[in-house]
Amino acid sequence: MIEHLLKNKEQIIKKMEKINGLSYNINEYWIEDNFDKPIEMSFAGGDGSYNHIDYISFSFFGVGAVSFRHKIGEKIKKTKDTYIFDISHPLDIETKLRTYMLTLELKTALYTLKNYDIDYYIIDGSLFSLLIFAKTNIDKADKNKFDSIYKEYKKELDKKIDEELKSGEIGIISKDLELDREDKLLVEHAEYMVTLTKLLKEFKDKLIGISKTSKINIYFNAEIPDIAVFTKFTNKEGYSTPINFIKMLGKKKGEGHSQLSSVMKGINFINEYNGNIETAYIQFVRLEDNCGVVGITSFNKIDKDVLSSLKEISVNGYPYILKKSHETVEITNKKLQSIAKMLNIDDPIARHILGKKKKF
Repeated sequence: MIEHLLKNKEQIIKKMEKINGLSYNINEYWIEDNFDKPIEMSFAGGDGSYNHIDYISFSFFGVGAVSFRHKIGEKIKKTKDTYIFDISHPLDIETKLRTYMLTLELKTALYTLKNYDIDYYIIDGSLFSLLIFAKTNIDKADKNKFDSIYKEYKKELDKKIDEELKSGEIGIISKDLELDREDKLLVEHAEYMVTLTKLLKEFKDKLIGISKTSKINIYFNAEIPDIAVFTKFTNKEGYSTPINFIKMLGKKKGEGHSQLSSVMKGINFINEYNGNIETAYIQFVRLEDNCGVVGITSFNKIDKDVLSSLKEISVNGYPYILKKSHETVEITNKKLQSIAKMLNIDDPIARHILGKKKKF
C-alpha cells in the first residue's frame, strides 16, 4: 500500500499546492460585521439520529428526534423528544431509517412551531437536503405507483399527523401497516412528504438550515467549495451576500449549474406536491472571529438582525441548541447494544459492526 502512495505523493502535493495557491475576490461577496445589534428573538432547533444492529433474521433499530428552544437571555429548554425502537426486515433498512428519522425531525419541528412562540426554527444541515431526499427516494421506485399511493393515503396521513401534533404523541404512523415491503416503503415516504409539505405550507419562512460543511460553489465557481474559500480567506465575523439561486438559475429542471442541479430538481419535485417554494437562499456566515464558517439556507432572505440575534445563542460561532440536540439524540452503538441486551435478543448477529448513520 505504502509503495503505491509514494508513487502518487508528488502528484498529490502539487494538486494541494495548486489549490492553496488560488486567490479569489472575496470583497465582492464578503461583508465584515460584528453583529452587535441583536433583537429580542426566540429560536428553536432540533436534530435526529438512528442506528441498527443486523441479526440473521431481522434488524433491531432505534431512531429518534429532539428539539430545544432558546430565547435570548434565557436558559435552553427541551420542547419535544420522540424515539422508536423496533425490529424490521434488514433489506432497505438504511432507506427506511433515514425516512423515519427525517419524518420525526420534521414532526418535532412542527410540534414546536405550533405550540411555542418561535421566531425561527433551526434545522441541523441544509434545508435543501430535505428536498433532495424527497426526490431521490422516489427515483429508486416507480413514481406513478408512488403518486397513486400518495393520493390514496394523503388525507388519512394528514389527519393523523394533525392528531399527533395536538396530542404530542409523535411517531411513524405508517410503520405498522400490513403491506408488502415495497408498498410499505412508499407509504412511509408518503408520510414524510405529507409532513414536509405541511411544514413548508405553515412555517416555510421560519425555517433556517445551518451546515458546517457544504460542497456548493455558486459564488466563485471554483475548484473548491465556497465555504472553503470564505474560511481560508477571511477570519473576522461577517457574512456573504445571500444568493437566491432560483432567480439566478431560473426555474429549470436542474440544468445550468452542476452543484445545484439536485437542489433545483428537488424544488421542482416538491412543488409538484404543493411545496410552493418560489425563493431559495444560500449564504455563508462567521458569527465569531477565527471560528468556523457555516452555511445558511432559507426560503426567505435572512437579514443582519437575525444573524446578530443568532450570534447571541451561539457558542464558538455555532448555535448551542444544535449542539445540545445532537448530543442528546445520538443513538450510539453502546446505547443500542445495551437496549438489545435488555430485550434478551438471542438471534445470531449477521455482521459484528453496527451501522451508525446521520443525515447527509
